[in-house]
Amino acid sequence: MTHTDETTSWSLETQLIHGGICKPPAASAGLPTVHPIYASTTYVHNSAHALDQAFNGITPTGEQAYVYARQGNPNSYALEDALKQAERGVGALAFGSGMAAIHTALTAAGLTTGTKVLASQDLYGPSIGLLRKVFEPTGVTIVLADLCNERVSSLIENEQPDVIYLETLSNPLVKVADLDKISAAARAVGAVTVVDSTFTTPYLLRPIEHGIDLVVHSATKYIGGHGDSNGGIVISASNALLNQARTYATMFGAMLSPFESHLMLRGLRTLALRMERQCQNAMQVAYFLQKHSAVERVHYPGLTQHPHHALATTLLKSEHFGGLLSFELKEQTREAAYRFMDRLELCLPATTLGDVFSLVSYPPMSSHRSLSQRERQQMGITEGCIRLSVGIEQVEDIIRDLDQALQ
Repeated sequence: MTHTDETTSWSLETQLIHGGICKPPAASAGLPTVHPIYASTTYVHNSAHALDQAFNGITPTGEQAYVYARQGNPNSYALEDALKQAERGVGALAFGSGMAAIHTALTAAGLTTGTKVLASQDLYGPSIGLLRKVFEPTGVTIVLADLCNERVSSLIENEQPDVIYLETLSNPLVKVADLDKISAAARAVGAVTVVDSTFTTPYLLRPIEHGIDLVVHSATKYIGGHGDSNGGIVISASNALLNQARTYATMFGAMLSPFESHLMLRGLRTLALRMERQCQNAMQVAYFLQKHSAVERVHYPGLTQHPHHALATTLLKSEHFGGLLSFELKEQTREAAYRFMDRLELCLPATTLGDVFSLVSYPPMSSHRSLSQRERQQMGITEGCIRLSVGIEQVEDIIRDLDQALQ
């Protein structure tokens, strides 16, 4: 399907359903409504000259060309095209995991010997590990700081970074980053901005519309949405960064398989419906937990007590604050957290998020286990902190399960 002015004027919800349907050569034979799975590793062209042209990625008529699966396949291209539209970027690239997408985005942004990255101290644990174990040994200066602070503009001006890396909503305390303020300060010092928008998805927020250069998703989470596929996505605001990222992606070989691409595209079609329900459920769960006698505090930007509630109200989709929250048990011990998780019957104790199921994880055990207890405490992650990814089940059932586990 080619994208006319009519298709690009559709609402996001409609684009998510109809995006990524590519017209096969034999259109006269009938077009499938679901994109077929192309399991081939290589592609044959009708002449050596045509094959030579295909290595450029585009046919003489301007269509996408395929040569070898590591350089792309019709399924990953369909997914990339759909997310390019959804995020309002110039192009997108699909990867075998979210970490592969982050690695490529940071490399394309210019992290190399002698450069400095200013990164959020609240990043996902393995993202901090990537910076420390892969980039820092090559001579990259790593500065971790609070990028959800009101004085973030001054911080950027003082640090003069080459790259700024953060998340739209932090993990697991769900802090909100002021993307407009950060992108403006980044432009003033010539820094490239990379934002992980996994928790918000294009349904809640499009970072490129707020001046961000590269957007990353762990598509394993909300985009796939069903706990059956791993993948990552990078969307670029400029052709220069897109081409740079594509070059590294081909060399790294972290491509997304046609089967995973198919599942991701299928998940994307119901993203709006799932996010709508998850946001509604999360709000009700947050209200319930806030009043529970076994809970010390709840971290959710939809609550007026959250320090970034006002920013979330202006930055995110109206009256939608995401499907992720965290809360702290009054008994601030690992033993209490384990007892709570072991008593759950409906909510699943798992290390991922964004699925149709409600999922509970313990950050000191999972996402932030590579950090010391002192580092976690500096980030505000206590020993009694529980992360909850709210699913699409009937909300009364979710609340009932949490209640009995907290007793």
